[in-house]
Amino acid sequence: MLHMESYTELDCSFTTFFNHENNNHNNKIQRRFTNQQTKSLETIFQTDSKLEPRKKLQVAKDLGLQPRQVAIWFQNKRARWRSKQLERDYTILRASFDSLSSRYDILTTENQSLKHQLSKLRKVVEDKAKRLHSSSGEIGSMEEKVKPEGVEDEKNVRNVDDNNWRDDLEGDQVLDDDKWWDLWS
Repeated sequence: MLHMESYTELDCSFTTFFNHENNNHNNKIQRRFTNQQTKSLETIFQTDSKLEPRKKLQVAKDLGLQPRQVAIWFQNKRARWRSKQLERDYTILRASFDSLSSRYDILTTENQSLKHQLSKLRKVVEDKAKRLHSSSGEIGSMEEKVKPEGVEDEKNVRNVDDNNWRDDLEGDQVLDDDKWWDLWS
């Protein structure tokens, strides 16, 4: 059995651990990368998340590793990166959902309030219509009779004669005044 105290991580390219769970015929060997190898692989991963075969061979040679070790390290790193990216995306989506849900609740409450207010206003209009109907004896709904101040009938607005406003302008001598024209030209 090897004694781990006699080896340091700087003396060898990787540290070997024996799996003591399976002592029958096949002892599995797990290899752990040195800090320097990990830093180098991390640096390479920042620029290339997937290595081409030539680059993989070169990196393995430079770091004193097997090409398969480099390939597996990159595969595992991509999987961990995707998991972290999914966590970040989930956090962002969850915050967005919570914000939208809160906004939806506010709008629902506001909608209910406006519906209640509309119901009250309709009741007031109907009460006034009943009082007006009972006092004047006229038939018709109050909604047709009550108009907000300053709102004209659509028929009256359409019947405006184009010549009326021209006559008004010419009558005021705004367009015919030569002094006014000289001032602005």
